[in-house]
Amino acid sequence: MSLFKYKAKRNLKTSREPAAKARNKKTSELSFVVQEHHARQLHYDLRLEVDGVLKSWAIPKQPTLDPKVKRLAIHVEDHPYDYKDFEGTIPSGYGAGTVEIWDKGTYSVEGANAADSEKAMRQGLKKGKLHFSLQGKKLKGDFYLIKLNRTGKEKEQWLFMKKAQTSKKTKSSETPQLTHLDKIYWPKEKITKGDLLRYYSKIAPYLLPYLKDRPESLRRFPNGIDGMVFFQKNLIDHPDWIETAEVKHSNKKVHYLLIQNEESLLYAANLGCIELHPFFSRINKLQSPDFLIFDLDPKGASFEKVIQIAQEIHQLLEEINVPSYCKTSGATGLHIAVPLGAKYPYEVAKKFAVVIASEIIKKLPNLATLERSIAKRKGKVYIDCFQNNFGQTLASVYSVRARPGATVSTPLKWSEVKKGLDPKNYTIETIFPRLKKWGDLFSAVLGKGIDIALALRNLKKINK
Repeated sequence: MSLFKYKAKRNLKTSREPAAKARNKKTSELSFVVQEHHARQLHYDLRLEVDGVLKSWAIPKQPTLDPKVKRLAIHVEDHPYDYKDFEGTIPSGYGAGTVEIWDKGTYSVEGANAADSEKAMRQGLKKGKLHFSLQGKKLKGDFYLIKLNRTGKEKEQWLFMKKAQTSKKTKSSETPQLTHLDKIYWPKEKITKGDLLRYYSKIAPYLLPYLKDRPESLRRFPNGIDGMVFFQKNLIDHPDWIETAEVKHSNKKVHYLLIQNEESLLYAANLGCIELHPFFSRINKLQSPDFLIFDLDPKGASFEKVIQIAQEIHQLLEEINVPSYCKTSGATGLHIAVPLGAKYPYEVAKKFAVVIASEIIKKLPNLATLERSIAKRKGKVYIDCFQNNFGQTLASVYSVRARPGATVSTPLKWSEVKKGLDPKNYTIETIFPRLKKWGDLFSAVLGKGIDIALALRNLKKINK
């Protein structure tokens, strides 16, 4: 009996683990479970129902949907069928620690019924290669378990991995399931989640060039602008047609959402992402931003001062032949962008931004500051150059903001950046007439980058 080892390793009188019993009746669907096991070392136990018991593998690291990642899986003793529902604490002894269900659902082999799937699993176990499809909450799609022929190891080592998807995706499978469209996201204006999704659908042709291939930090407002917001970078659980990018940060790897088309844009908005916060750089050149940004942040200062400083920055950049483009942040400030064409690392971009900001502060010491702390700014406008760092994000152009009035980060003509400008006037209602009249005023930001060395030489000349 295959549960002999299970029984021998445990004292089932003191442990709350299920008794060593196999399933006796046939099931119409085969079950699987992944249990998060906080034992001496945290690991994940994958269990697949075959012939009334659960064939089991211990996986030292969390299973992933990334087909490029292969996880080691140690084949362990069969577990009783009822173990699929087990959660709780195992007392001292074998496997001591807490067990929680991390994912569960059903599985099959190539869509076959339970009996044929079990037959295929029996053959696969003999051959050392299993191919099956999981229908869980987190793990969805086709997976492999492949036995490694490592002799001298007392425990069988296998590899567990997701099968790479072929790109024969049909459009129908790419339709995001949009939910709770009547939910009020802006109570005062009675703007619903459905209105937000319609906005993003309509703005998509203008917005997507600023999102495509850029890792996206998710800010989710599932209950609208007055509800809780939560930040999510790592996106593990998502439909097969959603693309993610694995980005290495100093201490960890993060799988970021990529918004590549209208479907993935609506997928993000449906998660409650009122705002869109992409990287300044794209996945093919992650260390080199496509533009730099001066973020003029007035907290504690008047917006009149922001306008004055924006014009000063524009004027100085014009004098040294550097093009610049202004947009409302959609909140309380202005963003000024300079195209870089992914030619320089973040550090070089940031240093150039600081040089320009320092020039403005020399000229307007009573209006502008590089002081981050609001208390120490003393009513001056902070010229924030420190967003120009790897992994930092800002609200994208054409992003809605989770603020009263459903404001939008809107590109401006420099002639509009003058006394009387009010960011609150730029909303999901006003953006489309502007696009009709002027098109995308921001498009050159993604165009040819400036020559920073030349710009610095020009700056030296005018300072002589």
